[in-house]
Amino acid sequence: MYSLMVRGLLGPTPTAEPRTVASRFSPPSRHLPACTFRLGGPRVTTVTVALRFGVTPGTLHYFYRYIIEALRELSVRYIVWPSREEREVIKNAWGKATGFPGVIGAIDCTHVPINAPLETPANYVNRHDLHSINVQCVVDNNLLVREIHAGEVGSMNDRRVFRRSALHRRMLERGDDRIIEDDENLVGDGGYTLTDFMMIPFPNNGHLTPEQQTYNRALSQARVRVENPFGLGKGKWRRLKYLYVRDPALAVDHITACFVIHNFLIINGAAMIDDEQLRRPVRPHEILGNENFDNNPDDPQDIVNPNLDDAEEVAALLRAAEDRGAEKRNMIMHRLHNQHA
Repeated sequence: MYSLMVRGLLGPTPTAEPRTVASRFSPPSRHLPACTFRLGGPRVTTVTVALRFGVTPGTLHYFYRYIIEALRELSVRYIVWPSREEREVIKNAWGKATGFPGVIGAIDCTHVPINAPLETPANYVNRHDLHSINVQCVVDNNLLVREIHAGEVGSMNDRRVFRRSALHRRMLERGDDRIIEDDENLVGDGGYTLTDFMMIPFPNNGHLTPEQQTYNRALSQARVRVENPFGLGKGKWRRLKYLYVRDPALAVDHITACFVIHNFLIINGAAMIDDEQLRRPVRPHEILGNENFDNNPDDPQDIVNPNLDDAEEVAALLRAAEDRGAEKRNMIMHRLHNQHA
């Protein structure tokens, strides 16, 4: 496996350049097993890993940082939004497995705990009173990570993370280079805003109609799969359970590197989920709609890189997307109900 990773990930000439004379006689590929082992243990020290692999701690520390940076730079190659043809395949697979139409990805966030940063540490405290980075991922039916947005503070909720991401802005703008079609959408939990590109459950107020219950069950079956890569990632790359770093930028490098390896393994034949697992009926506790979320309206100023001059335009785009989303959800609800009638 390591030889395949060396050839496929680092290649003969990695982007990052070794900065020491000694490194010329010790290629990065030699240290990839030690570095991936370091990623796999939350509490293993550099000294422990260095002794295990017969290198000095200083050498391991240098190449660990070097390889993490090289993997982060490879994210543009291995974490890629699906093409129109790929989206058709994803929609068909998810539709056959769950009955929910138009799904091209499931979205959610996860928190990666870190040490308290030196600057504005209070901003990183999440609802569990831990310092963390909030990481957003969109995955497809094969659990391939199609988009990652890492680096937001732990105190920020998932909805705001999404609307601050470049993905949200690209979906909001309906230009010629659009990345999502009218019959396509993501699926998320009730923490997100309902739009034509984001389907969420009906809030369960105790009076849901049979049609709404059917809709929530089908959406939940599709959306629950986004939790698998988080569990797999934190299980295999256990440093994601707690990153002993104070620099948020270094934490983002670690997080991105882990998901680059995750995607690399899937692309090269590692099966993370099969059709039977995708078709597995959702369990009662997995059905969405019972969660309590902060339902404050979206702020156009949160949209990534908005110019002051187009704040009003962004607000209009949001309102239009929300109106289309309400219509689309009702249409899908009736379609699902007719299928199960």
